[in-house]
Amino acid sequence: MDLRRLITLKTVIEEGSFVKASRKLCCTQSTITFHIQQLEQELSLQLFEKIGRRMCLTKAGQNIMPHVHEMIRVMAGLRQAAQQDAEPSGELRVAIGETLLAYKMPAVLERFKRLAPGVRLSLQSLNCYVIRDALLADEADLGIFYRVGNDAALQMESFGEQPLVLVASPALSGIDFTRPDQHLPVSFIINEPQCIFRQLFESTLRQRAITLDGTIELWSIESIKRCVASNLGVSFLPRFAIERELSSGELQELPFSPTPLVITALCAHHAGKFVSPAMRVFMECVQACLTEEEPPAANAATHGDQGELRLTAS
Repeated sequence: MDLRRLITLKTVIEEGSFVKASRKLCCTQSTITFHIQQLEQELSLQLFEKIGRRMCLTKAGQNIMPHVHEMIRVMAGLRQAAQQDAEPSGELRVAIGETLLAYKMPAVLERFKRLAPGVRLSLQSLNCYVIRDALLADEADLGIFYRVGNDAALQMESFGEQPLVLVASPALSGIDFTRPDQHLPVSFIINEPQCIFRQLFESTLRQRAITLDGTIELWSIESIKRCVASNLGVSFLPRFAIERELSSGELQELPFSPTPLVITALCAHHAGKFVSPAMRVFMECVQACLTEEEPPAANAATHGDQGELRLTAS
C-alpha cells in the first residue's frame, strides 16, 4: 500500500477539503483526487460522500482512520529511529492549556528554540479535554495540560500540582464561600464550561448548596482578571496566574477550602508514539524549567484554552 495515499487521506480530513489538502501537500487538486480514488479501489470501499456542498467521510472511512493513523505513525517512527542521533528537525506539534502557555511556557520555549533551532514548532492553545483527544488521534505530538482523568493510551509525566485560588476585588466584602446552603449576590467570572478549574469550583458549590447570581464567560485569563479587579465578580484560577495581582493588592484571596484544591500539570504523548529527537528535547526543556518546587501557597491552612492560536518558531 502506498503510504502517500494514506497521508493524502489524513491531510484531506485535517484540512477539511481537497483544495486545502493540495495546498498543504504542495500538489494539484487532481493529484489529491487520484490518490483518494486509488485508495478506494485498493480498499474496495467509498471513503467520501457529498452532502450538500461538502465532501464528508463515510462510516467506512471513519472505521479505517485509526489504522491509517497507526500506519503513518509506525512509518514515521521507522524514519526517526534511523535518525535517532541526528539533530532535532522537522515539525513538532504541541498543544498547551492557555494558563500554562501564558505563564509557564515562555522559559520552556526560549530554551527549546536555543537547543533545537532546526525544528518548526507549531503551538495550539486548547482546552485540556481537546488536548487529550488530539494526542489520542495523533493530531498533536505533545500536550502540556492539566490531568482530566487517567488514560492508559497516554504516556504522562507530571511537573507539579498547581493550587487553585478564589479571588475577588479588594472592594468586595461580606461574602463567605465556606458557609453552605446560601445564595451569594455575586457572579462567577471564568472561561468555557470544560475548563477544569471551573468544573472543580462549580462542583464544590453544588456540594455546599451555594448558588450565585450568574456566570460571566470570557475567553482570556487576562480579561477575567481585569473584570474581577473591577469588582464584576469572583474567579477561581491557578495561583501562579494571579500571583502578581495578589502581591500588588489588585486582587484579594477569599477563603474557600481548608486545604487548597489542586490540579496536576502534565507533559504527555501517545504511549505508542515514537519519541522523536525534537519531542525528547522539548520534554527535557519542560522538566528543566517546570519541575522546580513550587513556593508554598500563602495562608494555605486557612485559604482555600476556545479558540486556536498557531505560532511558528524556527
